[in-house]
Amino acid sequence: MRGAMSIAAVLACAGAAWAETVDVRFVVTVPDGTPADATVYLAGSVGALGGWRADGLALERQQDGTYAATVALEAGRPVEYKVTLGAWAMVEKDASGGEVANRELTPSEGGTVNVKVAAWASTDPDAPQPKRESTVTGNVKVHEAFASAHLPRKRALRVYLPPGYEENADKRYAVFYMHDGKNLFDAATASFGVEWRADETADRLISAGRIEPIIIVGIDNTDARLEEYGLGETGDAYAKFVAEEVKPFIDKTYRTKPGAAHTALGGSSMGGLTSLHIARRYPDAFSKLAVVSPALVRHNGKIFGVIETDGSWLKGKRVWFDMGTNEGAVFDKAIDSTRRLEKQFKSLGLLPGKDYYYLEVHNAKHNEAAWAARFDTILLYLFGRSGR
Repeated sequence: MRGAMSIAAVLACAGAAWAETVDVRFVVTVPDGTPADATVYLAGSVGALGGWRADGLALERQQDGTYAATVALEAGRPVEYKVTLGAWAMVEKDASGGEVANRELTPSEGGTVNVKVAAWASTDPDAPQPKRESTVTGNVKVHEAFASAHLPRKRALRVYLPPGYEENADKRYAVFYMHDGKNLFDAATASFGVEWRADETADRLISAGRIEPIIIVGIDNTDARLEEYGLGETGDAYAKFVAEEVKPFIDKTYRTKPGAAHTALGGSSMGGLTSLHIARRYPDAFSKLAVVSPALVRHNGKIFGVIETDGSWLKGKRVWFDMGTNEGAVFDKAIDSTRRLEKQFKSLGLLPGKDYYYLEVHNAKHNEAAWAARFDTILLYLFGRSGR
């Protein structure tokens, strides 16, 4: 569940300019059987609640047996959170032991929020994370502990191979590089157990002849995700890692079409932001981009200034970008950011449909389920076969 930080907390960390705060007091009632010496925490989508760390904000035990804390939250900014005992293996559950959806709050003024926990997944701090069954259906190869000369952390590369890859020994394939690779193919590795179903979707579209057969390379994130997917020095190092280490390895190991015309790059949230960043730094390596629910306001919207100064690298590319209308982190700001990006595209002379496609997805949230639901459309735009 820590992966939720990788995905849902991005915009929560992005808006330092939204300064007005209100004091919200959380009061949590815990179920019978909660150890008397337990520490209860809130884990949520904003920094004040730990940015989805399981031990985000410790609550104090009150004389009446409840647990409470007062925290300053940005007024009007939606927050998602859960209650834990300090680890995701000890997260709250419903009365039947089922998953509890993220709790939601949009503070407008100070007050008290009363929360009742029905049950815990476990009260044992050493309890293992519940094992999830693998949902991989496609031909996915995993390269564990892939190292970099530019970044200190190793990570897995997950490589989806299209139907017929093994049989057609002379055929070469376009490649789609994607960030947050652990969320793409398998619920057992995905944040909150929800995957993009990228292998199922690609298999279906390829088998129907609607897209060309492609290879999808999922690059796992690490606990330095925000820095690696950002626009600073670590983000520059990550760009170098993708373009100068991952891509050459894939081109050497698999039968790819290595040219930019056949190479795409994409991701969601911070993954969308870094896709733009990498494409700017390596304009001759990638010609297709998927910028999904991008965290454009990160770094105080620096990416807009970058494009305004020089957007020439966007010309000749095919760019998908989108935003849901219920992303869970200041709807107006999120939508405004992608609308601003479209205005910049138009000012560069880029043509909708031909050079880019912008989609606002009604009521779509900022999570893997929402991105999975439109992944087929993304593939059709980037790799679709005309007339199909």
